Amino acid sequence: MEVKEDGKIIVQSLIGSLQLPFYLRCLKSLITFCKERIDLQLHTDGSLSQEETDVIHSELDGTMLTITDSSENTSRVLDYLQGRPNCQKVRKDSIWGIEFFDPIYAFPYEPISFYLDADILFLRPFSGLFDRKQVKNGAIFLKDTQWDAYSFRPWQMLAGKKCPQVVKGITTGLVFWDKTAIDWDYLEWFLGKNHLHQIPEWIMPTAQAGLANLCESKTVCPRLLPNLYPNAKIYEDTFAVHLIGSYRKNWMEKLDPRDNEHLKNTRPIAPRFEKCEDQNIYGYSIKQMIRWKNTRLNLW
Repeated sequence: MEVKEDGKIIVQSLIGSLQLPFYLRCLKSLITFCKERIDLQLHTDGSLSQEETDVIHSELDGTMLTITDSSENTSRVLDYLQGRPNCQKVRKDSIWGIEFFDPIYAFPYEPISFYLDADILFLRPFSGLFDRKQVKNGAIFLKDTQWDAYSFRPWQMLAGKKCPQVVKGITTGLVFWDKTAIDWDYLEWFLGKNHLHQIPEWIMPTAQAGLANLCESKTVCPRLLPNLYPNAKIYEDTFAVHLIGSYRKNWMEKLDPRDNEHLKNTRPIAPRFEKCEDQNIYGYSIKQMIRWKNTRLNLW
């Protein structure tokens, strides 16, 4: 998202043809419950048909909306990444590169970039989430209280003169960046270290956890905006939830949108922000064991 000179908030997200009705439900909830004025800048994965694009405009009628096709945007973003071949490769080869780089360069002269995944469902009114003062000199993410979903092994935190140093669990379903705080040299270094890329879909979250370690990073209080693992809880002041793909179906069956209709005119929730903490090999190892227990033994 970007806050422009006229005071508008432009929310950036990434969508595709797969599960489009679900994404539209989430985006509608953002528009409905955000007390600030909202415009949308949607990046695509290249899969949308013209018919689906028309459906998006129809469903989000009344909202200022721009849709940018990632394939058409590739050359422009790669030009901004000139001299950083590892960053360019990730942008060309993965959807996670699009998710990170395209929102950063959508408005290149704006110092603050705001991005939300389209699988965040808002449940009640909120205000103050998009606070530029909170982002200044750093970044804001979602707090992952369950795992450290990173792409390297614990012992690699001790390997060699330069090794990955990350903050404790974050999730990149919500990413707010002060672009001046991004250490591009670190990012280029990490994206070139293939031995640290054990889990491809977690490479960019891991890269950002390393960048977060190098600036004034924060998370949204997880009570107010949790990642919905099977053992997650929703409280009275939870204003939004991140519907993680692996566990989305079961949670969606519990989240009837009609349950929140009566909350539209209630007092908006003001999010709280918490400072990120550095992670060490011992804490990371424990998180790896928890993930193994959750995913291999289905114990939560």
